[in-house]
Amino acid sequence: MKSRTKRLIAILLICIACALLSGLVVSQPVLNRGVVVGMGVDKTEKDTIEVTIQIAVAGESSAPGAPNRYAVISGEDDTLIGAMEKISRILAYKPAYFHCHILILGERLITEGVREVVTQLFAEDSVMDDVAILACAGTAKETLERSVSVQGAAAIYLQQLNKINSTTGGHPTTTLKSFVTEFETEGYTPFLPWVEALPVPRAIGGADTGGDEQNYAFDCSKTVLFDDAGKGVVEREEMTVAIGLTGEAEGIHLPITTSEGFMDVFIKKSLHWWHIEKEGKVTLLPLYFVKVIATDIAESPKDLPDEQVESEVKKYVEKVVTECHERGKSQGLDPLSLRGKYHKKYGEKNAPEDIEFALSITVKVSDA
Repeated sequence: MKSRTKRLIAILLICIACALLSGLVVSQPVLNRGVVVGMGVDKTEKDTIEVTIQIAVAGESSAPGAPNRYAVISGEDDTLIGAMEKISRILAYKPAYFHCHILILGERLITEGVREVVTQLFAEDSVMDDVAILACAGTAKETLERSVSVQGAAAIYLQQLNKINSTTGGHPTTTLKSFVTEFETEGYTPFLPWVEALPVPRAIGGADTGGDEQNYAFDCSKTVLFDDAGKGVVEREEMTVAIGLTGEAEGIHLPITTSEGFMDVFIKKSLHWWHIEKEGKVTLLPLYFVKVIATDIAESPKDLPDEQVESEVKKYVEKVVTECHERGKSQGLDPLSLRGKYHKKYGEKNAPEDIEFALSITVKVSDA
């Protein structure tokens, strides 16, 4: 019995030693490599490509008043891969992209065409396929350099903003893989969330993160639509709402104004499916479970008749979605990718010249 106990103790000590040794072995390369938390790509006025990364600096303190825990490094070259290699030479080691969850594309690149760059990134093994993509006003470099008082780094802030935005009525998350795939799939119109930096008081949040004298937050309420060549057009907030209402995003806030007053409605859950006919009629049949959260039409939201709420929500959704579909159509774009949905079901042969779009909405009022 004693010998068995000794063997168990010996095995336990060996396991502990292996764990400690593996920690030492793993930690050293991490300390010698820049862990990338955010990445940006810009097209410069010289028509070169500039890649910017935000990296976590090992060993820095996160206490208030302590030095910034993140650094921003850029590399510029004629090609994307060349710019990434420049960064490696500046750092004297190859950056580690496995923790990079946000990719930002600058405004000039968006305007002139992103398709070639994102395709190259998708083919680059070091960049993860599931990295989320945003487009930004100004440059991606400038965006990553912003001081953000409520988070330790702009990239971390944008990661959180992207998650919140995709679960509270904004865009479903667009990843590098889904973005490139939509360019390569017949009939789909790729889109990205559009980010704009907003100055905020320096005192908000707590610790001073250094960098710019001005602190920033980011607005992510608009949408960029892309044509087949990858050139983007920034659309209004209504386009974001329309994409959310016809997609999988939930938690959408609808500020409905009626002749009697206003009602703020919250979509708690949406269920939808598309009915597609071979003749070219595409019908969206969503079911929205909604709750009124504020109103001046009645003393309490609970006093509003369900029929009135259902009617007003239907009218609002029909107006927003139809207007955005028509607006995109006038620009030669298809915000709801109706043609892509048709091709997915019937293939590309004998597709009708025009796709007819219709809505058939059901609304249920719920307090659950």
